[in-house]
Amino acid sequence: MTTFVLQVDLARSDAELAEILKQRCAGFGDVRSVKIHRSPTNFALVEMATHYQTLEVAAQYGGSAFGSCALVHLEQADPPG
Repeated sequence: MTTFVLQVDLARSDAELAEILKQRCAGFGDVRSVKIHRSPTNFALVEMATHYQTLEVAAQYGGSAFGSCALVHLEQADPPG
């Protein structure tokens, strides 16, 4: 199922968000790096091992592929409950 953004708790640190994204994207292949950006909007650049894996991540989260990186938009998740 494709989503247009990845919902996460944006109050978490960049390191925590990077680890969460790494775990979520690992199902598509080898995650080489995750870089969190908070300006001008919240997004992550997820570098995958192969171009195909990058395309899969971008397609899953409605993002774009730039070489070996997928741009994934981040959005505040609804609080549990």
